Amino acid sequence: MVEIIYQPPDVSLPGERHVAVVVHQELVNGHVRERAYFYDSAKGDSGGSGPFDFLMDEAIERAKRFAFDNNITKVIVRAKQL
Repeated sequence: MVEIIYQPPDVSLPGERHVAVVVHQELVNGHVRERAYFYDSAKGDSGGSGPFDFLMDEAIERAKRFAFDNNITKVIVRAKQL
């Protein structure tokens, strides 16, 4: 089972392997939308791909599926550090 952990950006990521979901906001037609990308901690953060990032809920679902498929027990969701 995959555990979802919501974590503030100022808390260190765990040392064990996990999937990180990085959430950021963008302004689209005057509305703020939460976008996100995810990565495997064993491979490092590539920084996402900007306008091609997923909507936050979709990124979390994809991260959960990736974690399950790769036997990773934790998904860490956090805001992008500035």
